[in-house]
Amino acid sequence: MWAIARIALLVICAAAMGVSRIATAEDYRQGTSYVEERGGVYGTTGDEAHRLSTQGGAAGYYVADGLALEAEGLGYSEDSETARTPDGTTIGQNGAMDAMGTGVMAKWHIVHGKKGSVHVGAGTGGIMSGQESALAQDRLSQANNADVGLTLNMSDSVSFKAQGRYQQIGGLAGGGTESMGGNVGFKISF
Repeated sequence: MWAIARIALLVICAAAMGVSRIATAEDYRQGTSYVEERGGVYGTTGDEAHRLSTQGGAAGYYVADGLALEAEGLGYSEDSETARTPDGTTIGQNGAMDAMGTGVMAKWHIVHGKKGSVHVGAGTGGIMSGQESALAQDRLSQANNADVGLTLNMSDSVSFKAQGRYQQIGGLAGGGTESMGGNVGFKISF
């Protein structure tokens, strides 16, 4: 899994070289807002769930040139092949959502230009579930994440975004699930 993460990071960095070497103040500027639909897949360290899928969205606001604050909401589904209820019923990735997460993040677009950007981000939030699951040991768990990504502008207001993400679910003291993967989405700026 870590080899895939390293390859993904190299691909993002290589693509960033083609974005733009000169950042302009007009792109990713203070006062710009956006909404984004995103979905992703993650490998986990959990004993009962080896893969997660997510689907949801985010809304953000640039508080400074190149620096956005973002609110995110995601639905989580666990790997149906390994995550089971105590009576043996498979759960997740069968159309049913296993948990819902919300979070706030800061994203710094370290290289940005007219063609797109490269960003790093970090944030925290919570994951809620109606019952204990393979994803989270409690009905409410803390979620911390860090990501690195690439945005490719398709027009003045629409862009394609891909990012790799590390996520730790369950609190900083340990005892939770760690996941590594990525998500893709379309961002609309206004």
